[in-house]
This record gives sequence, C-alpha cells and structure tokens, in this order.
Amino acid sequence: MPMDSIDESKVTVYGACFCCFNGLNLENIEIGCAAKETLLCLEWDFCLKSNTEKLRCFCLDIRIVPVTVCIKQQGQMCCLVSAAAIPPDAEVPMMLSVCFLVCFPKFGFFKKISEVKG
Repeated sequence: MPMDSIDESKVTVYGACFCCFNGLNLENIEIGCAAKETLLCLEWDFCLKSNTEKLRCFCLDIRIVPVTVCIKQQGQMCCLVSAAAIPPDAEVPMMLSVCFLVCFPKFGFFKKISEVKG
C-alpha cells in the first residue's frame, strides 16, 4: 500500500470547485512540503516533511498502480494544502466553497473535509 503523507481529514476547506480544493491544515503544522500525483497508472510521491518515513529514493518514489482515476494531485507546503482529482474520489470529494464558506455537499463555515464528507 503506498504511503500518503497528506492527511486530508485535518484540512479546513478554504476554496473548492467540484474536482479540486485548497485549504489549511491548522491542527498539525509541519515544516516542509509533500506532493503525490497520479496520471492513469503512473504515480509519484515527493516528501520533505518532518515526522514522516523516508520514501524509497530518500524523498521520491515512482510506481505503477492500478488505474482508479484519470488525474489526481495532492500537495502540501507547511499548512497550505491543495488537491484535485478527475473524477473526484474519497480523498478529493466533490465540493463547492468560497472563503471558508462550504456550499456543497453540506453547508457550513470553516469546515474540515472530514466534516463535509460526513
């Protein structure tokens, strides 16, 4: 199972437009950056964050995976988080939000992704 150095459940949604979102992780601010991207069957991870396990090539890992999405991207730099997925999935759910006001799928202000997903 591939590692995931970005915990979306702790991300407070700032803005979202159906297949992508931007947010803040204010619970666990870490120094560094991480990214995970998938294009059909090719997936790569990059991680230079504190308190995470090293990847196969120190900070980089590339692998072939079963096709589950067309395109998927997740990234984090300190407390800033962004993600996109076509089609949306469990980690990048379909949402609509502006300036911390979530309008879809649940209405609310200053909500975490885990609260929006239900």
